[in-house]
Amino acid sequence: MIDYQNVIVRKPWGHEYLMYQNEQVGVWFLSIRQGGRTSLHCHPNKKTGLILLDGEARVSFLNDSKQFRALGKLNIGKGIFHSTAAVSEGGVSVIEVETPREKENLVRLDDEYDRDQVAYEGPEAMIPMNETCVRLDPPTEGREFQYTLAGCGLKVMKFTEPSGLRGRPAEEIMAVLEGGLVSNSGDPVLSPGDVLSGDTLDRLTQKFSMVPQGTSLLSIRKGAEGLR
Repeated sequence: MIDYQNVIVRKPWGHEYLMYQNEQVGVWFLSIRQGGRTSLHCHPNKKTGLILLDGEARVSFLNDSKQFRALGKLNIGKGIFHSTAAVSEGGVSVIEVETPREKENLVRLDDEYDRDQVAYEGPEAMIPMNETCVRLDPPTEGREFQYTLAGCGLKVMKFTEPSGLRGRPAEEIMAVLEGGLVSNSGDPVLSPGDVLSGDTLDRLTQKFSMVPQGTSLLSIRKGAEGLR
């Protein structure tokens, strides 16, 4: 298996690199140039969360599409064919959260760059990371790690009490890195890889319990507000 932790993967539509990973989740940064689009592909065994950091993008499925602006979010289930295209001038920046972190779990249906039914890029498409790449620190209880990327403020946080998950604003987008919430019967209602808005997280924490090991989140907000 290829180690993606220190490389940029060059793509015909731009590039991507791994920002963070743990046993369950891989967080990737994608830069898609204007007019570029990813292949129409699916992941049979993993779910995907997309967070649009800047610009305007269109996500196409087999029979329809969804156009959204930053900060926009989308959860895509296992086996759902999708393609992301940069609509805005200057392209778009996207965070992709994959669970589980099986990069080779990829099936391409159609592709503008003749990669139909071709596997994920190999070592020939990879170059070393540089100083422009943002890497996320592992969540640590009692610490808050902050970053800036594509005009957004990012935070990595770990909570062991549900009070830390409450009162989040609607304009805040959250990705679950570890832990989550469970129902009274122990069924997961929020788990690693899920992407949601702050007000949705607030509503869920009013009814459901945090898992015993705590919950780690990637928080994203536009501009300097994201680092306050």
